[in-house]
Amino acid sequence: MTAILLLPTVELMIVGALCGIVGVFAVLKGRVFFTESITHATFPGAILGVVIAGRNGLFLGALLMCVGMSWLMRRLTRLSTQTAQASAGVVLTVGFALGYFLNKWFAPLPIRIEGFLAGSVLSVRLIDVIVSAVVLVVVVGIVNSFHTSLMLYCFDEPGFVAAGGKQHRAEALILGMIVATVVCVIPAIGTILSIALIAAPAAGLKTVVASPRQLIVAAPAAGVVISLAGLFIAVYFKLSVGGTIAIVAGVFYCLCMSLSCLKSPRTT
Repeated sequence: MTAILLLPTVELMIVGALCGIVGVFAVLKGRVFFTESITHATFPGAILGVVIAGRNGLFLGALLMCVGMSWLMRRLTRLSTQTAQASAGVVLTVGFALGYFLNKWFAPLPIRIEGFLAGSVLSVRLIDVIVSAVVLVVVVGIVNSFHTSLMLYCFDEPGFVAAGGKQHRAEALILGMIVATVVCVIPAIGTILSIALIAAPAAGLKTVVASPRQLIVAAPAAGVVISLAGLFIAVYFKLSVGGTIAIVAGVFYCLCMSLSCLKSPRTT
């Protein structure tokens, strides 16, 4: 049993840290709904990738679909009658519906639909771990190099622009990290449930930590703890690992909010 869990444990440690870091910027810049839309956009892309190139095509198909859907979302947002939330909602709905359509059209697929939606971390391969590790290294490098300017962009966009910052570059870095993360975590936690591990650590800890620097450190640590707790609870009770991780993430968020309420002074 220990040998079977070794690769999934390593994968979830990497994925938890990655989702925690990227989630900080998704939460602080208000890109959580964008992230949720992109998670649904990976669904049809992953199916097409598997159909065309087998399981090895999953990442490329999901990435290309994410890029296309992100472009569509930005184009819709630029229309005077559309808000960013409405555009994200359109992409979310179209992506998920297209995924189900393609799943039926190309049935039977070499990967079950549950593997796309909730992941199958117990079946991850070494290549999946390597891809996640590479993305984590790149994200850590970006955050280490640009965390000051990215934080300024998240908290004070006009001030960021006034200081000479390039708005499109900062936005591209944040969205790029989100897309890469959503794509590489598919084998572990799927296309749909990844939003829980991306949003919950940062959203919960945001209410209890004292500074953004502490949030950048605490969120990935929380992501790792949530992932491993979900894995071992699921294995012990013979549950879905992806679903259990999402539930643990929700419990973590509720605990953080409860702690925040206890710390806040009561008003009468």
